[in-house]
Amino acid sequence: MQDDIAEILVTQEEIQAKVVELGRRISEDYRGKDLLLVGLLRGAIVFLSDLMRAIDIPVRLDFIGISSYGASTESGAVRLVMDLESDIAGRHVLIVEDIVDTGKTLAYLVENLRARRPASLRICALLDKPERRQVPIQIDYVGFVIPDKFVVGYGLDFAEGYRNLPFVGVLKEHLYKEVLMRGAILQRIQNYLNRQITLSELVAWARDTLAAGDLPLNEASLLQELIARVGEPGSPGFGLTVDDCADLLRRLGHEMRVSLGPLTY
Repeated sequence: MQDDIAEILVTQEEIQAKVVELGRRISEDYRGKDLLLVGLLRGAIVFLSDLMRAIDIPVRLDFIGISSYGASTESGAVRLVMDLESDIAGRHVLIVEDIVDTGKTLAYLVENLRARRPASLRICALLDKPERRQVPIQIDYVGFVIPDKFVVGYGLDFAEGYRNLPFVGVLKEHLYKEVLMRGAILQRIQNYLNRQITLSELVAWARDTLAAGDLPLNEASLLQELIARVGEPGSPGFGLTVDDCADLLRRLGHEMRVSLGPLTY
């Protein structure tokens, strides 16, 4: 796994020292209070397990699961996939997160939990990536401010790997670039099938992406085939058949399913 890391951004020793510091601050701020630590699944598990042992006051634990849906995490569409078991009304709640980037997930979570009327609600994050911020969010306890790089380790994953690395490292670009591009192509095809974009817009995006260059070979080939199958705008054969779409999605590792409903007039 370590051969896949371009650089170590935060060392194991730096993390350990920071966790001790955060644990001391949290202990001082919440002494004499009923503190509930809420871990955000799954990335925060490693950080949470170390942080709770660095806190020297009684704490209780609970977990919550939030997921982005759709093929793109840029949409900001999130949903609750696992709720708390605890009633947090009147309690002091500290959300423990591994990394804050756009702020969309945490903004949704904070709004959701505030509606349950806790005595207080704060956020502790190991990593903060402010260059990515799209939604303002107040982080009360921050471990490290990091640049906008693709990081893994210490609970952070890529394709469910690398979580068990003891440090936070930058993943080598070629390892994730292909996966991200495949996701982008899949998203555009889905948008077309869902009538969110036109076929002309899909083709224009494919051509612009190819023109930008530096694409993985398989993804470049797939975009070229998409353009070839569509044909020229305005020509009699311009379009994509159901079989065309099914084949392209199959090459992306997905199966197209068609559901039929009654006609409406």
